[in-house]
Amino acid sequence: MEVIEKQKAIGPAVMLNDFLCCDKFDITERVHQIKLPTLIICGELDVMTPVKYANYLGAKITDSRVVIVPKAGHFVLAEKPEVVNKAIEDFLEAMSS
Repeated sequence: MEVIEKQKAIGPAVMLNDFLCCDKFDITERVHQIKLPTLIICGELDVMTPVKYANYLGAKITDSRVVIVPKAGHFVLAEKPEVVNKAIEDFLEAMSS
């Protein structure tokens, strides 16, 4: 997979720093302040950001939609692009009607 090859190319130091930064960034107590329509997409098999977080966001953000993509992991955009694109199209279509 192209994404994995790119990750290998950046090296472990950059990856570690990325993971540390992501781990420190936590605004879970403020997500309820989001007042725009929000699409939350998560792979069913994502262990980095599990489905429970997508469901949490969906419960806390007014006017949000949660889409759990079956048989997809953390790289859901690359793993299931057709499903993700369809979810985005449906979300945008619902916003315009």
